[in-house]
Amino acid sequence: MVKCIRRLSLLVVLILMTAFSVNATHLRAGEITIRRESCTSLTFIITITVYTNTGSDIRFGDGVLDFGDGSDPHITPTVENTRRPDLGPNIGTVSYSIAHTYGGPGRFVISYLEPNRNAGILNMFNSVETRFYMESTVNIDPFLGCDNSPRLLVPPIDKACTGAAWYHNPGAYDPDGDSLSYEFTVPKRDKGIEVSNYRDPNVKEFYDRIGLDYNHANEGGTAPPTFSINAVTGTIIWDAPGAPGEYNIAFIIKQWRKVAGVWINQGYVVRDMQIIVEDCKNKRPELTVP
Repeated sequence: MVKCIRRLSLLVVLILMTAFSVNATHLRAGEITIRRESCTSLTFIITITVYTNTGSDIRFGDGVLDFGDGSDPHITPTVENTRRPDLGPNIGTVSYSIAHTYGGPGRFVISYLEPNRNAGILNMFNSVETRFYMESTVNIDPFLGCDNSPRLLVPPIDKACTGAAWYHNPGAYDPDGDSLSYEFTVPKRDKGIEVSNYRDPNVKEFYDRIGLDYNHANEGGTAPPTFSINAVTGTIIWDAPGAPGEYNIAFIIKQWRKVAGVWINQGYVVRDMQIIVEDCKNKRPELTVP
């Protein structure tokens, strides 16, 4: 009788584990961008762009889009993936847009929250049960003119090689001609709440696990690895990656407009991106960038 109960328990656990591994992971990266319908309109087109794990049965949807003005949040519908084999296996993308009209001037934080991130992200705790949160702002000010968020031309999924310096630029530009600046932030799991146990990708543990000498782990073998973002150009440099696997990072793209000799912050977009590190025998991957 005891053996039968144990076998039944084991069977239940295996079934649950199988269902979990198939269904519970899908969000890799993304951002929210905003376009004003016209300079005289209070209506904005808000676009959520996410990159997904197509190996999961779960689809984009049932997330909460908050417009930041106290109105009822919008629950997103289910949207099928568009597969992106050019970015790698099991990678897809979803783009969802909705129009929203604001009642008047103001600065509004637009946010999106959906379960869950994909499993196995190395530099955070338990990513498969960590919600995916991102935000951007829109500034409606009749004295400052039109405000549209920056556009990002390069996908937030990129490949890197162990031991080889990695470079990435999001290809951002501002349609209104505003100046842009860049800075790192920590990926979030809710508004104002960071993911658990986030570590920068170049911390020592990711080199120790594959036996690399951390003090000589840059590409030239002369110093510890570095991880930085250029505040002016937005170029991210990781010299050089350690353990193979998936890492997530986030950065803020701020918009600046010069008015009467003073730089005014118009708003920002937060991009959450994923870096997939592979053992490439120290040869950089060949990427096709639009």
